[in-house]
Amino acid sequence: MESATKHVQTEIDESLYLMLKMIAIRKREPLKEVLREAIERYIEAEENTLTKNLKSDPIWKLVGRGELEENASESEDWGTVEWESE
Repeated sequence: MESATKHVQTEIDESLYLMLKMIAIRKREPLKEVLREAIERYIEAEENTLTKNLKSDPIWKLVGRGELEENASESEDWGTVEWESE
């Protein structure tokens, strides 16, 4: 199964563009392929840091601390809040 692709558009400095263009010419690949590869490498380099930061986020210490009655998700009013007015 092939994953969905998204169109991304941005502006870059002319010197960066020229370097990317030279890489594409040298590799005999389309510029967008060089960009995809650069983005993939950047994501791989950042992935460990992102995962570490996500796991250390305090919100994850709260996950699983609440209690629900058995089969609560089957109830029609599961997750609703009752408001009382004074």
